[in-house]
Amino acid sequence: MAGIAESTAIPKLAVGERRQMLEAILDPLAYFRRCFAEHPGVVRVHMGPGLPPQQVLINDPAVLQELINRDTDGGISAPGHLNTLLAQVVGDRSIMLLEPAPHRKRRRLLMPAFHGERLRAYGELILGLSSANLADLGPGDRFDARERMQRITMGVILTAVFGLHGGERHGRLQTLLTLITQLQTGRLGSLLLFWPLLRQDLGPWSPGGRLRRLQTEIRSLLLQEIAERRQALADDQAGADVLSLLLACRDEQGQGLSDDELHDELLTLLFAGNETTATALTWALYWIHRQPEVRQRLLQELEGLGDQRDPETISRLPYLAAVVNEVLRIHPVAMLLFPRLVEEPLNLAGHRFEPGDVLIGCISAVHWRTDLYPEPQRFNPDRFLERSFSATEYLPFGGGARRCIGATLALYEMKLILANLLGQYSFELCPQSDRPIQPVRRGFTLGPERPVRLRLA
Repeated sequence: MAGIAESTAIPKLAVGERRQMLEAILDPLAYFRRCFAEHPGVVRVHMGPGLPPQQVLINDPAVLQELINRDTDGGISAPGHLNTLLAQVVGDRSIMLLEPAPHRKRRRLLMPAFHGERLRAYGELILGLSSANLADLGPGDRFDARERMQRITMGVILTAVFGLHGGERHGRLQTLLTLITQLQTGRLGSLLLFWPLLRQDLGPWSPGGRLRRLQTEIRSLLLQEIAERRQALADDQAGADVLSLLLACRDEQGQGLSDDELHDELLTLLFAGNETTATALTWALYWIHRQPEVRQRLLQELEGLGDQRDPETISRLPYLAAVVNEVLRIHPVAMLLFPRLVEEPLNLAGHRFEPGDVLIGCISAVHWRTDLYPEPQRFNPDRFLERSFSATEYLPFGGGARRCIGATLALYEMKLILANLLGQYSFELCPQSDRPIQPVRRGFTLGPERPVRLRLA
């Protein structure tokens, strides 16, 4: 307890609670800048309407390092109930909302589907889907980059994760999932997320009514697919997709996942692996074509492969990896780490925290730190070739026990899609997209404030 007494109390942001919440919802990046301009490192805030009142926002890597270490050392937990807002998108039984012990068990079941041989098996699929997606375009045609990237990443999810290879159900799910993604990440997305009144079903033309009907039909189709796949597993005809793997998973007691748990995990994989990856790819295409020297270096690196353009070789290209890392640094799709709950008085890197404090790492603000990233608003992939960053200096997928389970797949997918598109096509930014584009809130995530439009040269 002596260490606690000697540590520094956390300063409080001198802004009213209601104003803080509104600014955090409507303009989160400006809010984060305000927080750390007044109190660098750590600051007491009141930004999350679904969280307990003792909220602390953090952008100090030293504090985050000790915080994440506590995932295993004790004194801090990462309880799922602190993320209940996510239930609107991923369901109540998602891995994201599980308490620590069941979360660890579920994570052990899911991890093999996103690593090793399973990951490599997706390579040719990703290349094929990215090639087919732009096959209808000719020289001079213009397109919305985010819309096209969503088609590719949706195809990866439906094929590699859900195991759907064409057919009526595949087509209907693709349509419905696209519609619900647009609703949840469009202009109404943030309002639907934070204002329950708008989620009320007031008829088929109300936002809440449209959302409810989309969710109901998607659930029905997914449960039909799960039932058919259970029968295929019983008949010893299981596929190699993630859903088949999940159906075959068993815990130490021999228990598998229920239909409701499988449904919510599929929604989680859709949320984490479709919209987020498509948005990151959109930012990548924007920056690559705003800075011709970046595009030229990428093309030179790809040309150096010669005929060895297999997925594994592409995924190991150093400059391509640096470009992807810089995209995720300057535009992390997620803004915040999973909240942690302080369970006993403790000192983290010289700061005193009390039981009941909810500690939230700010990914965006860590990535703005000038001591880590000189000229942080400049897109500069070379910074990832010149030095390595620790897991709490660069954390686009979160960290610790709650790090995104699909991070490796997302990086792999981004590299393959970018390499394939740049190797096959020549693009240029349309005039309206050649001006600076700022990130804005899109539901839980950040995305471009206006469409990124490209022209096929």
